Amino acid sequence: MRKSIYSTPESGVTVVGIPARNEADTIAAVAHAADLGLRLACPGGDNLIVLADNGSTDGTPERFLAAATNTPRQVVSSPAANTGKGTNVLALVHKALEVRADRLILLDADLRSAQPEWIGQLAAAVSGPAPTMAVPVYRRNRYEANTTNHLARPLVAALFGRHLAQPIGGEFALNRALLERVVEWPVPGSALFYGIDIWLTTNSVREGYQVAEVSLGRKLHNSPFPKILHLPQQVLDSLFHVAVRAGQPDPASLDTAAAQHAVDIEAVPQDPALVGRVGATVRGYLDAHQPVIRRMFPTVAGLPTAPWGVRIRTQDWPVLLANSIQALAGGQFQAARDHLIALYINRVLSFFEEIEQLSDSETNALLDRQTRHTAKAISERSVTFAPGTAPQTFDRGYWTGIG
Repeated sequence: MRKSIYSTPESGVTVVGIPARNEADTIAAVAHAADLGLRLACPGGDNLIVLADNGSTDGTPERFLAAATNTPRQVVSSPAANTGKGTNVLALVHKALEVRADRLILLDADLRSAQPEWIGQLAAAVSGPAPTMAVPVYRRNRYEANTTNHLARPLVAALFGRHLAQPIGGEFALNRALLERVVEWPVPGSALFYGIDIWLTTNSVREGYQVAEVSLGRKLHNSPFPKILHLPQQVLDSLFHVAVRAGQPDPASLDTAAAQHAVDIEAVPQDPALVGRVGATVRGYLDAHQPVIRRMFPTVAGLPTAPWGVRIRTQDWPVLLANSIQALAGGQFQAARDHLIALYINRVLSFFEEIEQLSDSETNALLDRQTRHTAKAISERSVTFAPGTAPQTFDRGYWTGIG
C-alpha cells in the first residue's frame, strides 16, 4: 500500500456512497479508487463502501460486489420506477446515519477519472464539528457542465450569495452534523432525480452552513449532454423549491473573489447530429410558446435569430435569468421553469459558438462575468417569494422524456 499523504488520517466511520443505475462498465474502477482512498486517508477508521442502485439491468451490483477491495461493501437497492439519482443519494444518507458515520463521501458511478486522493481531500474538508459540506472544483471540457455553468452557478450566486464553481459536481462530502439536518429538509419530487445535488448545496447555503470547495483536478465521465432536454429541468425545479423557501434572493457581492478556474484546456465539441436534433426540438418549443415567452422574457423579441431559435449572448443571459426569477416570485413556478429551460438550451448552443476561438482562461473569465452579472441583475429587482407557491408534486411537463 502507498504511504498515506495525509498528516492527520481521518478516524471514526467513513462511508463512501456510490449512486448508480446501469454503470457496469465503470463501477469496479470507482470502487477500487474508493477502497484505496479510504486505506490512505482513513486507515484507522471503520470504513464502508455502499452502492445505492435503482433498477440496474446490466449487472452493476454484481460487478460492484465482485470488485476486489479490502473495505467492506454493501448494496442498497430500490426499484427503477419513479426513482433516480436522488433516491440513491438519500438512501446513502440514511445508511450513513444508520451506521453512525462521521462522514459520507459521494462518488458518481460513471467516473473515469476517480482518484484515491479525492477521498482524503473531501474527508479533510468536512472534519469539523459544525455542519459542513464539501463540493468539488474540476477542470471540465468547455462543451460540458452546461447546467452547472449557465443555470446552477449563476443562480446560486444570485439567489444564495455564494460563488461556487460547481454546485452540482456530484463528488460531495457531508459530515455527521450536516447529515442529521439533511433528513429534516422537505424533499421536492425533482430531488429524487437529478435535482438532488443542487438541493443539497442550496439548502446547506440557505441554512448558513459551511460549503467548502475542494480542487480535484480533471473530471472525465459520461457526457450529460444527451440528457440536456430533461436533466436541467429537474435541477432547476429543485433550485426553485429551495429559493421559494428562502423568501428573498441574497445576491453575492460583486467584490467577492472569483470562482476557481474550472475550464479544462481540452475542448471536445458535442456530436453535431445530436446538437442539431436538440436545436430543432427547442426551436419547435419556442414557436409553440412564443407569445407567453415574450411576455415573461421581454428582451427575447430583440435577440437575433439562430438555427435553434434565438442567439443568446453572454450579456443577454443574466437579464433572462432575472426575468425567470421575477416570474417565479409572481407565482409562475412551472411556466418560469419550463420556458427558461428552452431559453437555456438556446444559451448553451449560442455559447458553443462564442467559445470556439477562446482560450480556457478566456472561457473561464466569460463564465465568471456571466455569474457576476446575473447576481447584479437580480439584485436590481424587487423580488419576494411567497410561501406555498412551489407545487407539492413534480410535474415533469414538456421536457422530461424528450431526447
